[in-house]
Amino acid sequence: MYRSPTNDRMNLFNTKETKAQFILSLLPITLFFPIGIGYTVIVMFLVTLLLGGHYRDRWQAIKDSPMFLPVMGLLVVTSVAGLFLERPEGFWKAYMHYQIYLVLLVFISVGAGRWQQRALNVFFAGAVLAATFFYLNFFQLLPDWDLVQNYRVYAGNKSILIGILLGIAGGWMLNEICVHHEHKWLRIAMLLYTVVALLFLAKTRTGSLIFIIGSVLVLLRYITFSWRSVLLVLGTAAIIGVAWQTAPGFRDRMVGTVNDIKAFSGGGQVSKSGVRLDMYRVTIDIFKERPIAGNGIGTWAIHYPERAQGLPTQYMATPHNDYLLYAAEIGIIGVCALLWIWLTQLVAAVRVGGPTGMRLFTIGVAIMFGGMVNAILRDALFGIAFMALLSIPLAGINRHAYRQYGDHYGDAGR
Repeated sequence: MYRSPTNDRMNLFNTKETKAQFILSLLPITLFFPIGIGYTVIVMFLVTLLLGGHYRDRWQAIKDSPMFLPVMGLLVVTSVAGLFLERPEGFWKAYMHYQIYLVLLVFISVGAGRWQQRALNVFFAGAVLAATFFYLNFFQLLPDWDLVQNYRVYAGNKSILIGILLGIAGGWMLNEICVHHEHKWLRIAMLLYTVVALLFLAKTRTGSLIFIIGSVLVLLRYITFSWRSVLLVLGTAAIIGVAWQTAPGFRDRMVGTVNDIKAFSGGGQVSKSGVRLDMYRVTIDIFKERPIAGNGIGTWAIHYPERAQGLPTQYMATPHNDYLLYAAEIGIIGVCALLWIWLTQLVAAVRVGGPTGMRLFTIGVAIMFGGMVNAILRDALFGIAFMALLSIPLAGINRHAYRQYGDHYGDAGR
């Protein structure tokens, strides 16, 4: 087997788990709680990373990652846009939002190791805990604590994020069921416990759709002409079917979305939950003014209210669509830079293969879909969460030796 000097260095670097790796492995469970808890863990991670040394090895791990070049590409595009395009008040805050993938590079600088499997288990534990909170709230047993307010009352982006996390966890749990034979029934029970809470109790369309899309991708990857595959397909279809028939919230949200799209296309009146379609229309008009290079970073919040006077979305902070936000502010060039990053994730997933590649592929599709209906990268609440989860399959992957690292992590994850 081919062994590069980088591979030897990374193996040596990861012979003993570092404190930074251990702390990073605990980050996924904090995503289900108020964001301040997660930020505290990130600060602890950064401190231990700085004190841990091995700076040359960490920098090499970043440079060897398949994400390095596309992330640097977006950095260059946004920096050039900042130099030559309009810079309104609040420019630097908006500019920093565009650099969210630099956080991913810092996370993956710790390299591969046992921490990745622990992080996966911690994420699943967080999903099960979140599902438990939803069940307790349903039976009116959840205490009135600030720590769990987003499970008691729907409160915007944090509630949406919890649903998205449950959707990703459901797809990853199904992936585990397909590749592992031990503890099969326990894994199935965890999946059902989590997904029922998502489809019946969590008030989010995005999370439900991410689970459905992720499940379809996993089943297509592992389906064979066997009774086991048939049972997996039928079981997953049954979960979704039962939710459609018996969970009015889930069904109404899906039907309402389709009806809003039809009404908007025909010039009719959309529902209150479909007003973001008006945001898309106005944002497209802004994009058409300067389609190639865009209007400038941070300008959407200036131009949109001027063109959306009288609309209920006039004072929104984002268009709830990352593709349109990038198009309006940094043009087609910026959208291409974003797609370079996102397509690199999918290509890396295919080249790595195995369970690790499947995790990376499903979350890559999830972030691309989420970017269509939410400010996945513009809002740090979403962005940090996705960077933390992306680091689990991406850490240790070397663009010069995809298969080798993929096989190593795949074995380590079993």
